[in-house]
Amino acid sequence: MHDDALNPLPQEVIELRAWLSDWYDHAFAVGYVHPPFTLDEATADRLEGYFKAGLTPAEGAILYFGVVH
Repeated sequence: MHDDALNPLPQEVIELRAWLSDWYDHAFAVGYVHPPFTLDEATADRLEGYFKAGLTPAEGAILYFGVVH
């Protein structure tokens, strides 16, 4: 079990959480998602890959919700 009070989260986890929050804010602002939105494990894994690839939250939202041609 992880106790945040005793052991702060790794910086990458903090940055990922902030990125996911910004991703959601952008996706909501442009109408891709509507509350309530549930982030399932598969989506979280995919978005973490976008984060690790260096995409911005807006780029991640566009890539995730974009239409494949």
